[in-house]
Amino acid sequence: MLGGGEIDIQSNVWSQPNTGDAGDRFITALSLAHKYPEAIVLFTGGSGRLMGGTSGADIARDILLGAGFDKSRLILEGASRNTAENATMSLELVPDSLDGEWLLVTSAFHMRRAVASFCAAGWKNIVPWPTDYRTGGFADRIGWDFALNLDDLNTGVREWIGLAAYSLTRRTSDAIEISDCLAVQE
Repeated sequence: MLGGGEIDIQSNVWSQPNTGDAGDRFITALSLAHKYPEAIVLFTGGSGRLMGGTSGADIARDILLGAGFDKSRLILEGASRNTAENATMSLELVPDSLDGEWLLVTSAFHMRRAVASFCAAGWKNIVPWPTDYRTGGFADRIGWDFALNLDDLNTGVREWIGLAAYSLTRRTSDAIEISDCLAVQE
C-alpha cells in the first residue's frame, strides 16, 4: 500500500490519525487484509516535506492497528519521499521467504507510475489494485464546480509531469518490461 492518504499536520495537531482524499487506500488495504487473512500488508511512505514532518508509516500504523489489524502481519517503511523510493526501500524490507503475488494498492490515477516504478525497482508478481477513483460517468461530472474541476486538472497534470520526469530519469520501466513483473492472472 502506497502512502499519500494520510495527513500529517492534522494528525499531529489533533493527536489522532487523519486521512485526506486518498484515504480510500486504507479502506481498501483493510478490506483486502480481511479477505486474505494470511497476507502481509506492507505500507510504504515517509514524509514528502522538505523540512521534517511525521512519517506516513507512523500514521498508517495508528490507523491500521486502531482498526484491529494484527501487528505481526504489518511491515512499515517510513523513510521514502516519493514513489520511486517507495518501490526501492520497501523491496529491501521484504524477507526472501515472502514470495507470491503482491497487490499494489494506490489511487487509480497514480497506478501507471506506481507499477512502472515498482517494476523498475525489481518487484515481481505485482497485481495492480487501484482505489480512490476520482471520476464517475461523464454525465455525472457535468457542472459548474470550478474548484473541483481545477483540482482534478491539477491532479492529472501533476501525474503526467511525474510520469514524464520518472521516464526521463529512468525511475520507471517501459511497457514491455512492465509485463514481465506483473503476476499472471488466470
